[in-house]
Amino acid sequence: MSKYRPLESNFSVGPTLYIDTEARASDLLETATHRIKAARNLLNSITCLCIKDAQGHDLEHFANAAHILIQDGCEALNALGWKLEIKAG
Repeated sequence: MSKYRPLESNFSVGPTLYIDTEARASDLLETATHRIKAARNLLNSITCLCIKDAQGHDLEHFANAAHILIQDGCEALNALGWKLEIKAG
């Protein structure tokens, strides 16, 4: 496995954002936790939003941001899983 894996949330033609698969387990967990909690808080804000007050593409923008945060968090958790499996194996 290569040291740097491109994130699936890259939207450019070529990958520009990567995750360090050799990062410390605590750093991977902290990264995942931070992004997933940020997405949770963003989605919580949507639950407080009155749909009739939403303008234009507001909900689409919220959903897109939450998706990117959750995707990145899940990839950090995957990298943590690989690291723990390698150490266990």
